Amino acid sequence: MPNPIPCPGDLQATLDFAADQVVLPTDCFFARPGNPAYQVAGSISFPGVISFIPGSNGAALCRSAAHAVPNLGTHTGPAIDVASVALLNVGACTCPSTAAVTAGNCLCPPNSPLSNCSCPVVQEQRIQGSLQPVPGGFSGFDGSLIYTVTPPPGPVPAEICDCHVICTYSYALAAKVVGGR
Repeated sequence: MPNPIPCPGDLQATLDFAADQVVLPTDCFFARPGNPAYQVAGSISFPGVISFIPGSNGAALCRSAAHAVPNLGTHTGPAIDVASVALLNVGACTCPSTAAVTAGNCLCPPNSPLSNCSCPVVQEQRIQGSLQPVPGGFSGFDGSLIYTVTPPPGPVPAEICDCHVICTYSYALAAKVVGGR
């Protein structure tokens, strides 16, 4: 398996992260449990590191997984605000017309040309929170993981598929230190 992309900066802590979905009625339709289109995990876990960029307020949170892109941003003391952006497809989309399917670059099955479509979206993953200081380092992390889903760049069509409505969903995020600097 390929190695993770190197994490920039000075290592602050190696952590085991765990996140539980915070369900809100305003969440993306595909992030609501009980909805037949539900396609996110209710809980997630991953190992990772937090690093601070020397000589600046830059910060990075990097997952320890093959090809994982670092979440980059800033820190103020032990508090971080980091993000990454990815282009991906959301399934189970519904479109109001074939013009919306075409304008949204969606793919729909022939037997349901306006539903059960797969549409490209931009997803920002933002992690905000704070390392928990202890003498000589950190003991853990508390914060949130927020996903913001937007349509891909380009002109906004007159009609849009439901996957192209800007929306969010989130997780309560915590971590325990499993290694230090």
